Amino acid sequence: MGQNNNQETENSKKTKIEYLRDVVNILKAAQRLMAYTFKIAPVHTAGVIVTYILFSILPFVNIWLNSRVIDELIGLVTGGAVNKSDLIYYVVIILGLFIFSGVIGTISSYFLVNYYFVVAREFGHKVTTKMAYLDVQYYEDPEINDLLQKVRENYEGRPQNFMDLVFWLIGSIIEIISGVVILIGFSPLMVGILLITSLPQLVNNVIFGRRQWGIWGAKGEVKRDFGRSREHLTSEHSLMELKVFKTRPYLLQRTYNLFANFQKDQIKIEKKRSLFGLLLDLISAIGFGAIFWVTVLAVVAERITIGQFNFYISSARNVQQSFGGFFRNLSRAYEHGLYVVDIFRVLDLEPKIVSGDVKLSAQKTPPLIEFKNVSFVYPNSEKTVIDDLSLTLKPGEHLAIVGENGAGKTTLIKLLMRFYDVTDGAILVDGVNIKDLDLESWYEKVGTLFQEFNTYHFDAKTNIGVGDTSRLSDLPAIVEAAKNSEAHEFIEKYEYKYDQVLDKAFKNGIRPSWGQWQRIALARAFFKDAPILILDEPTSAIDPKAEFEIFERLFDFAKGKTVIIISHRFSTVRNAQRIIVLEEGKIVEDGSHEKLLQLPNGKYRHAFELQRKGYE
Repeated sequence: MGQNNNQETENSKKTKIEYLRDVVNILKAAQRLMAYTFKIAPVHTAGVIVTYILFSILPFVNIWLNSRVIDELIGLVTGGAVNKSDLIYYVVIILGLFIFSGVIGTISSYFLVNYYFVVAREFGHKVTTKMAYLDVQYYEDPEINDLLQKVRENYEGRPQNFMDLVFWLIGSIIEIISGVVILIGFSPLMVGILLITSLPQLVNNVIFGRRQWGIWGAKGEVKRDFGRSREHLTSEHSLMELKVFKTRPYLLQRTYNLFANFQKDQIKIEKKRSLFGLLLDLISAIGFGAIFWVTVLAVVAERITIGQFNFYISSARNVQQSFGGFFRNLSRAYEHGLYVVDIFRVLDLEPKIVSGDVKLSAQKTPPLIEFKNVSFVYPNSEKTVIDDLSLTLKPGEHLAIVGENGAGKTTLIKLLMRFYDVTDGAILVDGVNIKDLDLESWYEKVGTLFQEFNTYHFDAKTNIGVGDTSRLSDLPAIVEAAKNSEAHEFIEKYEYKYDQVLDKAFKNGIRPSWGQWQRIALARAFFKDAPILILDEPTSAIDPKAEFEIFERLFDFAKGKTVIIISHRFSTVRNAQRIIVLEEGKIVEDGSHEKLLQLPNGKYRHAFELQRKGYE
């Protein structure tokens, strides 16, 4: 029993520490976001704050003027002493304030709308830029992937909503201070009652707001599963297979169950929040009833006039609403703020791969590449993927890498591209450690076609031209690259030829076959015309005849270039000058096609024979 109590105490302490940490982080995020908004939209940000403050003061001015008018009217009706010029004066000011409030409302709306536009554009671009430049390994880390998914779904609206709440909070503070100054002179007890009956709403909303946010961390994988499953149902690329295999009912039920699973805890939290909220609203109403009674007694005792009664009751009501609004918006700001903290967590992610300072020569000459005793283990894994591998690739050499799935072929390319740093050993480029190279100058030397290449919704010429955006308008070079990849012939058959949009979601768009996409992606690699060409399964979706023609052109086109090819097709690799066979991260065979075929019991020879029989 005692042990359980100790455990509960520890959990309670931990929760308090978490809330305190959250508050500190949210305040820091608010400060950073406010500074950023003042930087990108100083006039609009200041305009919103000033108009919100004016809106906070005007109600009390109006209440006071109304109370004066009430007293003057009562005097007029009862035959008391009335100064008609004062009555007219108050009425004129009230009408003036009414017009002024409308003008301020319009100005505030103008500032707020433009503020939203600017912040959504600039801050959204800032987050998108950060995510675009994150290292590959961040996206392959499940924990960081959950964070990225959360930010991806929240960064467009949460910062604006959070800052809007911050502005409201500033206005509420001004409103509360104004009301408290008015009420405390009449009855400090009223202020105490208002505070005591309003404060529990803050606690209620903060606790349940944090629980809502916590679901994203606890069920991030469920949310990602839902997103990926739904993509199949809404993607035209998946629909044909879904029809034939009758997979739609399964996926529909799966997405429904996943979303229901994610929402289940959210609904429970909102139900509890609402139930507690109803109880607290009742307490708040009882508190205001007590205030109303105290004020009525003051009128009966002739300590205040009817107009003052209206002034104090209306002020108390305003303060109560301000307290409620302040605590409600504070709790909402807390909830939104947790997401904004996550956004800044992403913005603060440090590069794991830091570019060096050594720039390679701008000349289009391939460098000497050396792997020296390279070993590699992926982060959060214990399996050695590359094991003490040494390899020298001479300038202009054509190398093919073969091996079973999981042998380390693609990992070797990731290390050469410096998406990851080696665990042990070193990769040298012209004798310089790749870690010391300026990455931009290194990538200038490389053209690639990865297994998972990009398919853009642009037209055909742009899909190829993005291989070198500095030459997007060089149509002759784009056409030449398309010819080398065997893409030119089918592009010329398109209705709009190189201006053909390659996405059916757009007007007059079409959808190329996967083999056509692969040739277009290959043309993109050729268009870059880099001295190093890396092709990972470059013709997996292309028929043997087209593959033969592509590689006939490739080795002619790539004369003087270093070429690295990863392929399971031996018809693809057999013409390479050199072939290495990887097994469990080690080079087990190395030589030309003819040399490897002569090795008795060689792995390359065995695989080649099996594949040849498959074609017979």
